[in-house]
Amino acid sequence: MKAVIKAIIGGSVIIGVGLIIFIIALALNGWKFMPQFDTEHFTAEGEIFELKIDNAVGSVKTEFYDGDKIIVDYPVSNRYSASVEEKEGVLTVNGLKKMHWYSFSFLTNNLPSTVVKIPQGTVLKLDATVNAGSVKLAAGEYTDVRIKVNAGSLTAYGVLCNDFKGEVNAGSISVQSLESASLDCKVSAGSFNANRVSCPLVRVNVSAGSANLKVEGNRDEYTILVDKSAGSCNVTSQTGTDPEKKIDIDVSAGSVNVSFV
Repeated sequence: MKAVIKAIIGGSVIIGVGLIIFIIALALNGWKFMPQFDTEHFTAEGEIFELKIDNAVGSVKTEFYDGDKIIVDYPVSNRYSASVEEKEGVLTVNGLKKMHWYSFSFLTNNLPSTVVKIPQGTVLKLDATVNAGSVKLAAGEYTDVRIKVNAGSLTAYGVLCNDFKGEVNAGSISVQSLESASLDCKVSAGSFNANRVSCPLVRVNVSAGSANLKVEGNRDEYTILVDKSAGSCNVTSQTGTDPEKKIDIDVSAGSVNVSFV
């Protein structure tokens, strides 16, 4: 009985402290659950060869448009900040980040998006990091693509590139279609999902979580190497008929599923 009473008292204290912190944070945010945002506009001055995206809160979207300069529309407020920097042909877009420890929004899904508008026909190197929130990439052509998701999600609606590397530490990467000379994906946790994969060289490393690939072509064409410590993989090692097509799979735990379409 005494233990139950102590637990109740301890829980009440924790709830009370949490409520005090919440009230203090709400007061510091002007007693408003949602911040007021303005939109800033950035236009690249020089020629851009590489686009870097780093997102922590909210969402970043890319789109292609009829124009000759990369334009970034990004939200700013007294609670969150975003920024854009152009240096030596590299455009760095930092999505929303909290300005203070007490900055918050009641519905983070309603935060306005940072929108990167890319001229049609522009081919960039892409480097994207997602620490939280989401990044959505319009279908387009790139030189090389590097994606790292620590939390949150990244969705690519179509990628044509020389080399694609994806790393998921938590959260997810989803690619609707991919045409590349090589695909290298590493999953520590979370998931990597790719449809309509047209890549002669595919490497998959899953420590935990899952990787699901739909590969274009006949399964018999591919040499498949599977090294599985634990977890599951729906394909086994084989020698293919096409010496230029190879799928290399390493599973420590979790699952890998490869289908051919």
